[in-house]
Amino acid sequence: MGNILKSMNLDHNIMKSRYPMFIIAYVLGIFLAVISKTPIYGALVVMIISTPLTGQYFSIYEKNNLEKLYGILPLRKAEVVVGRYLYAMCIVVINGAIAAMLAYIISSLTNKVMSAPEFLTYLSAGFFYVCLMLAVIFPLYFKFSFSKVYVFSNLPFYLIFIITFAFTRKTNVLERTGLTSQYFASHFGMIAAVGLGLGLTLLALSCLLSCALIEGNRAASFPAQEPGKRLYFADNLRTWIVILVVLQHLAELYNTLYLFMMLNQAYFMGLLFLLSGYFTPGSLERKGPGSFLKDRLLRLGIPTLVYVFILSPLASWGHQMTQSPAGNTAAGHFALGPMWFAVMLLVFDLGYLAWRMVVKSRPERPVLENRTLLTFPRVALFTLALAAASYLLRIAMPYGIPVLEFPSLGYLTQYLSFFLIGMLAYKRDWLRTVSGSLGKIGFVLAVLVTVILFPTAVLIGSGSKWIGYGSWQSAVFALWDSIFAVGMSLALVTFFRRFVNGGKKFGRFLSQHSFTVYLIHAQVIVFLALALLGIHINQLLKFGLAAVIGVPLCFEIAYLVRLIPYAKRII
Repeated sequence: MGNILKSMNLDHNIMKSRYPMFIIAYVLGIFLAVISKTPIYGALVVMIISTPLTGQYFSIYEKNNLEKLYGILPLRKAEVVVGRYLYAMCIVVINGAIAAMLAYIISSLTNKVMSAPEFLTYLSAGFFYVCLMLAVIFPLYFKFSFSKVYVFSNLPFYLIFIITFAFTRKTNVLERTGLTSQYFASHFGMIAAVGLGLGLTLLALSCLLSCALIEGNRAASFPAQEPGKRLYFADNLRTWIVILVVLQHLAELYNTLYLFMMLNQAYFMGLLFLLSGYFTPGSLERKGPGSFLKDRLLRLGIPTLVYVFILSPLASWGHQMTQSPAGNTAAGHFALGPMWFAVMLLVFDLGYLAWRMVVKSRPERPVLENRTLLTFPRVALFTLALAAASYLLRIAMPYGIPVLEFPSLGYLTQYLSFFLIGMLAYKRDWLRTVSGSLGKIGFVLAVLVTVILFPTAVLIGSGSKWIGYGSWQSAVFALWDSIFAVGMSLALVTFFRRFVNGGKKFGRFLSQHSFTVYLIHAQVIVFLALALLGIHINQLLKFGLAAVIGVPLCFEIAYLVRLIPYAKRII
């Protein structure tokens, strides 16, 4: 902590010469408050104009080549970053306090008195917006030079503020938002607490992101693994995704945990396609075209037929007995159900096989020399392309609307692109070599966009415009779930590679039975729900009870199913 305080003091000494610039913000704030006859707007202007001035530190650092000074100081990079954020927070708090006092003085002189709850609400909203600005622009300053991104990073926030200011002057914006926003509007204390809490959360996440960027600038971390060694972490990650699938369908069955389901839906099946794509080229190389085709038809086609003609009718009957309000867990009679994944994967595998037969390319083995590293700019470019493609697809195939018994064709672009990325990852050995810092960046960005973009898309506007049809809410939602999917995938791959990379007996058991669990889990949880029907407790508690019983039960039944003669050759 001592070094962080020293870093803050150093920032203060370097910025002393720029402090008089804050007077400009005060003058503009007072002028706007008097002209608009709304003192609190003057306070907001002071806070928002003061924010980019804190970034002047980066300008001084760049112009005076201060990296030489920091290179000889006994400060770690992370301590410098944390100190910079705390210093910026001090500037925000001081300027916010001055702005509040100015607004109070002006309101007294002009007889434009505001109630204390309303005053607190506007200040907390301003604090949140300032924290949002810092959360976005500081990582850019740490990653790129100040002179390159200053206007690019700040201009959008000024434009948003001006548009919002003009809009709110003519109409009550809260009347045009959803029920959730209107609820917050009637509870001033709650909206103030949310604004303060979210602002601090954004800064903390942004600080972690900047630390990861600084670490990534130094070097990429290469795990000490030999090529050809089994990727136990990939097996464990696949098992975890299957467990999430079970929990997802349990939540649907009990009609609860909607946010959990939406977050899951945004990435977990795409990541499963990525892992499947990773192991596809190696399987084709080992088996040859004929055996590969036979294996895919055997392991994906037969389980699908068994599910449609045997397991699906059982699940449908049990589902009707539970009288659950969720009607899509087990679907209808002779339904495809969760085996849509197997059908789509089979189509992808056959497409890859046909492509390899046509081009007759060289074997796609990992190339150890001159490997192309997975870098942040490449990931960012792919994410933006995925968001654009998802937005265009959902004009015709909206999110959440089943098509031909495929429940989530709105994610088709993600599934296909992740499958292709998985094959590219095999050729370039990305699962072994992707840096840990990129995983940290991915996680922080996933959380940040969930805090910022997700509520923007879902809560603003009436109805369900965010599901597609070319609306701007759909574009924001597509950007959110693309960033979230890529970020969480990077985070989970690097996390499992570092912490869950063992090949112990229990982990191997779970991995061997994970596909069987995927095949039979719908029937297990439906009949488990039927057994728990007489227990009258809260739906969320019942979900928790069913999860604790159901997940182990699925693996136990999967073990028994694989004891059937010849079953292990297929599942």
